[in-house]
Amino acid sequence: MTPSQALAADIATPCRIEPPRACDGIGRAIANAYARELGLPQDMAMLLAKLNDRDPRCHW
Repeated sequence: MTPSQALAADIATPCRIEPPRACDGIGRAIANAYARELGLPQDMAMLLAKLNDRDPRCHW
């Protein structure tokens, strides 16, 4: 791909990056990044629960 083709591709498919919204479920997304069999550290689970306004005793 030549530089002019790359520029044309960037213009043809604009991508807008925005900060996450409160309803995006940041905590759930981070928690899902961990393998279930390894488990999520309790302190991390509590912090993620605060992000999602969930009970920290909930299992991910």
